[in-house]
Amino acid sequence: DTGTASALPVTMISRPSIACSASGCATCMLVVIAGLALQIAIVHVDASSLALHSSRVNRQRYPFGLSSAACNEILKTIPRGGAKSITPLPPPVDEEAAAEADRAASVKSAFDPENPPSPPESQSQPAPPAATTAVEAAQAPPLTADHTKNLSAKLSNAWERTVPAVLMLAAATALLKFTGTAGLTVLIFALQIGMYHEATSVIEQFHINSDPGSLELKKMSLIDNIEKWWWFATVILGTSGRSVLMNSSYSGIGEAAIDLVVYGMAAIGLVVAVLGMEAHSRSGPLMFRNYLGGVAGCHFVLLFLVGQSSYWIKTVQEFGLSWVLYPALLVIVNDTMAYVFGLTMGKHKLLPRLSPKKTVEGFAGALLSTVGISIPLLRWVLGKSIAETDSKMYAKLALTLGVFISLVSPFGGFLASAVKRAHGAKDFGKLIPGHGGVVDRFDCQIVTAPFVFLLLKFSGVAGVTAEAAAA
Repeated sequence: DTGTASALPVTMISRPSIACSASGCATCMLVVIAGLALQIAIVHVDASSLALHSSRVNRQRYPFGLSSAACNEILKTIPRGGAKSITPLPPPVDEEAAAEADRAASVKSAFDPENPPSPPESQSQPAPPAATTAVEAAQAPPLTADHTKNLSAKLSNAWERTVPAVLMLAAATALLKFTGTAGLTVLIFALQIGMYHEATSVIEQFHINSDPGSLELKKMSLIDNIEKWWWFATVILGTSGRSVLMNSSYSGIGEAAIDLVVYGMAAIGLVVAVLGMEAHSRSGPLMFRNYLGGVAGCHFVLLFLVGQSSYWIKTVQEFGLSWVLYPALLVIVNDTMAYVFGLTMGKHKLLPRLSPKKTVEGFAGALLSTVGISIPLLRWVLGKSIAETDSKMYAKLALTLGVFISLVSPFGGFLASAVKRAHGAKDFGKLIPGHGGVVDRFDCQIVTAPFVFLLLKFSGVAGVTAEAAAA
């Protein structure tokens, strides 16, 4: 029998073909008693709910503040078919029983077609009931409190971001003041190592989490790390290391020798990568896909982070330290003003899926601010080195950099956000409080580095000598 649950015990007993033992009958009786008790409880609950509902209905006030009995008495006095139009009256303010007769007379006249009432001149529409207004007021969210809370959180976040940024800027200024180009070169190498480690770790952790119980994946992680850093050394030698060695008077290594060594390292890396694919493919398709994903992520990081950041060294060697500091300051101005305008005026999301905190208002405000300060900031950084005859050229360079940094450089940050979201990470690291990791802080700076060098070469800006660059 597939009947309802409440009818199941009765059906089981009523069948004559069922032969029950003593224990079986006792079980059936217990089931029947339990079912009856459940039915009684349901009926009791339904009766209690009905009584409660009836009491609420009896206590409910009908339209115009009248009770059900008063409304029935009014309806009895109105002839059938006589109510063709009903004009609502404003709700009574006084709920006293003494005024109920007056309200009944008003309702009766409203239902009477021969004597329709006219609404007061000062009231063109009926006002909402006082009780409804009170309920709506009680249910309305405390907008002022929420706004104050959100503003406090944003200000706290701004303070948390500002203090580390000021400390980093002060430390970089002190480093460059006492060490010059050599200190900047060491700093760039350190940043490249940190960015490469952070980005590849996020990608690797994502693939490890996809199969956390795999012992083979953990055994191969050491070999994969060696391969990963081998590729890093290959790219560093071919980019930043090449620039340093070629401009050093102590290396004694020719350009052809560097190219041959870099190509040999790349060839070895290719052989090891293919052998790694063979080894990982034997462990199943998941291991193979994870390995290929790690290799692809590794080369993407090398191209986007290490390759582009190497132009910092080329720029400082050919054009001096000022042309590295000036674009860096412009990026800081752009990032800061985007945050300020987004905090105060931001309403429309720019890329809600990739970077939810970025707004159109912040992007536009940062563009105006960066372009507006580009020329005065360049004059302050370069100082007396700008000749009067070249002032127009430097002004064009400043405006060009300001526009590029405002329109293109932020997309380096958007790309970094896309990588983080694709691999389930909030930040690339925790080195810098309020900012995350090194990549989180320098993602926009990296996109700017190649453009600065190429723009200076194209514009014919006078380079600096080796002695001046070293100073």
